[in-house]
Amino acid sequence: MDDLEKLRREIDKIDEELVKNFEKRMEVVLRIGEYKKKNGLSVINKSREDDVIEKNINRLKNKELEEYLKEFIIELMDISKKLQSKKHN
Repeated sequence: MDDLEKLRREIDKIDEELVKNFEKRMEVVLRIGEYKKKNGLSVINKSREDDVIEKNINRLKNKELEEYLKEFIIELMDISKKLQSKKHN
């Protein structure tokens, strides 16, 4: 049981960092949304989204996780677009 608790504490630390980075990302997303609104740009940019997915997949060391990372990145971008749309429409 100690091993399980140790692993759970490790997950908790990772989650803490994920939350911090999520919050930072969403702050930048809002700034991008402001820029897009001021410059008459669409929230959706398929080419940029494809680039983000590809760039992050290329950073992946464990290629067995590729489909899961892709799903994660797509969901993250969907949340980002939702936030931009909500705040800047």
